[in-house]
Amino acid sequence: MQIDKVRYAMEWQLMRNTFPEFRAFARPPKFGWEGFLQGKKSGRLYGVVIISTETTYPAYRPQVFITPHFGGNWLADGSLCIDNHQSPWDAALHSFANTLLRVIEYMEKNNA
Repeated sequence: MQIDKVRYAMEWQLMRNTFPEFRAFARPPKFGWEGFLQGKKSGRLYGVVIISTETTYPAYRPQVFITPHFGGNWLADGSLCIDNHQSPWDAALHSFANTLLRVIEYMEKNNA
């Protein structure tokens, strides 16, 4: 599955409305959003990059990179593992904005 123009436009609008502080970027064949989130408990700023490739999205969840790392759910490539059995990726239901909400949940659970 490959992202089409309609899906990208919907994703862009959703991210713009929900997380206006995040900026879209394109580095073909990769694209995504990047910005900062402040930890509610630590007060620290975390750089967040959510990225996917044009040929695999939306079939697969985008990768999430956070700097600096915290908690223990990191994959060998440095991305955050947010897959779980309660909420497997579903291309019809999930989005970049939904993924960013999962990042915020992870931050709260890990006292960031």
